[in-house]
Amino acid sequence: MKIPIGNYLITSDEMNIVLNERKIRGKKSKNAGEEYYSPIGYFSTMESCLESLFEHKIRAVDAATISELLSEIKNISKFIRSEFKKARGEDKK
Repeated sequence: MKIPIGNYLITSDEMNIVLNERKIRGKKSKNAGEEYYSPIGYFSTMESCLESLFEHKIRAVDAATISELLSEIKNISKFIRSEFKKARGEDKK
């Protein structure tokens, strides 16, 4: 399974569901500018993987008030729903 969600990619093997984050190799790298995915976590269920994605995005938010945080949480939820609609082809309707 390979499910892209913005800058993230959910993959799986026989034992795990893996949440990966897209990164770009630095200037000092042999393959500078190359895009790759780095694992963030390994999960036994899709639910726990998606919860981790949600929490990972929330931790990156620079909110100064509860109101700003709640607004960002709504944006993250919309983003995840939108990505799933794209993956299912529902965004073309």
